[in-house]
Amino acid sequence: METLEVIARPHFEKADLAWLTDIRSRRAGSRGPPYFTLIFHGAEMTPSAFAEQVRKLAADVPRIRFRLRSALVVPEPTVGRFHVFLIPDEGFGAILKLHDALHVGGIETALRSDTPYLPHITVATTSEYATARKLAQALNMGGIDVPGHIEALEVERRAGDVVRKVADIPLAKHGWFG
Repeated sequence: METLEVIARPHFEKADLAWLTDIRSRRAGSRGPPYFTLIFHGAEMTPSAFAEQVRKLAADVPRIRFRLRSALVVPEPTVGRFHVFLIPDEGFGAILKLHDALHVGGIETALRSDTPYLPHITVATTSEYATARKLAQALNMGGIDVPGHIEALEVERRAGDVVRKVADIPLAKHGWFG
């Protein structure tokens, strides 16, 4: 089955990006750089129509600064796993508003009614709550503070494990980027 999704690949300082990529690889089995998912699968549109609607909906959205300062354990009961999410303290509202702004028209069918949207970057996945809790606690007590910014969105088409980029959609340059 082929699906369409939208992600934001933030820009980070080199050392922060290396740390995030490493912890995600070791603890969550995630390859590649970290990202925020903004639209999950579920919209029944052609890739070009989907990308065009995202482009229109994001046209006036300014670029977003954020800071990851909190770790949170989130259960996934259907498969018996626990995730550790890094949550932005700063920028949380801006990312949440972008998510809401994108779910209009045909894309609204991609909203997940089973769980609220929580802007996050997954850094660990485990079947043991205690393991997830210990990592989240260590991150929180260790003073995590990772600044980043979002300049663009990526529309992706997924077929199983194969991911293909459909479009890059820049956010507006007004605001703090000038």
